[in-house]
Amino acid sequence: MLDPQTSSLLEAFGKMTADQAAADGFGEIGASRAYAAAVFKAFAGPDAYPDVVTEDIRVRGAEAMRAARSYRPAGSAAVALPTVIFFHGGGWVMGDLDSYDGLMRALSSLSGARFVSIDYRLAPEHPFPAGLDDALAATRWIAANGTLLGVDPARLALMGDSAGGNLAACVCQLAAMQDNPPIAGLYLLYPVIDATASHDAYPSRIAFGNGDYLLTRAALDATRDLYLGTGKSSCDPRVSPLYSKDLARLPHTMILTAGHDPLRDEGRTYFDRLRAAGVDAEYRCFATTIHAFMSFGVLDVAHAARRALAENIDRTLRVRSTRQQRSPAGDDDGDDQ
Repeated sequence: MLDPQTSSLLEAFGKMTADQAAADGFGEIGASRAYAAAVFKAFAGPDAYPDVVTEDIRVRGAEAMRAARSYRPAGSAAVALPTVIFFHGGGWVMGDLDSYDGLMRALSSLSGARFVSIDYRLAPEHPFPAGLDDALAATRWIAANGTLLGVDPARLALMGDSAGGNLAACVCQLAAMQDNPPIAGLYLLYPVIDATASHDAYPSRIAFGNGDYLLTRAALDATRDLYLGTGKSSCDPRVSPLYSKDLARLPHTMILTAGHDPLRDEGRTYFDRLRAAGVDAEYRCFATTIHAFMSFGVLDVAHAARRALAENIDRTLRVRSTRQQRSPAGDDDGDDQ
């Protein structure tokens, strides 16, 4: 059952969607991007965490420098901090730094870590593998230039939500193949793990993908097609990380899902695959809410999930380097909230 705050958010979201459809509609990609930004702004909640210092920076992408935003707790400028590189969601075609500003501030403050949010190239202007190439290039550049950025490269983690979670998982798999760079932690927030069209394989896609719970099966298909362009296979493990043949070298991984999210079941399936491969993995499902909920600061469940995630980051990156031995962690089915 949805919690009351999430139910109210969905009612407000439904009205925003109806108003948008009656006005300019969603025909142009620019209109869809503007609407997505408006949704995140509407439900971001009050500005908070004044103890976090932000800086707009440039990082190396695959073909050119890319915009990024750094977040660190106040008073930490002279310290090489454990660092989380973040890739935003939006189906590989939407999303921006501003839409995730509140979430980044919260997680940096609560965890004590530096966050670097990356503005990678978006489809359809830049189809696969452009966004992934930018994400991998930025990760390697940040690791190599850690002393300039205040990053401790021995305590470097990756994080993403939705399609950004897909990028984080793929970057981590590619980095693990060459140990370049070493990654100490992977944090996936309701990620796209299986981008194929096999909706029937996941009961959560059928139960929650009809349009009543923010994210739809049609949107999953449409954004995937824009991302892939022509001639690309959705079964490629760089598109669907579930299909990777070697997961054993991945670092400590935490996966968070929502009970009423079409992507819930593939997140759990990926967790099961990781555990079977011997990866130190943890799973939490916040049962009463929806896709993207952690960005919606108007929800109490978002703050609960942020705290749980920040505690894991602090515990993992402050006591563990990328070169320490990993051991399997306990499974948390997480009937949270």
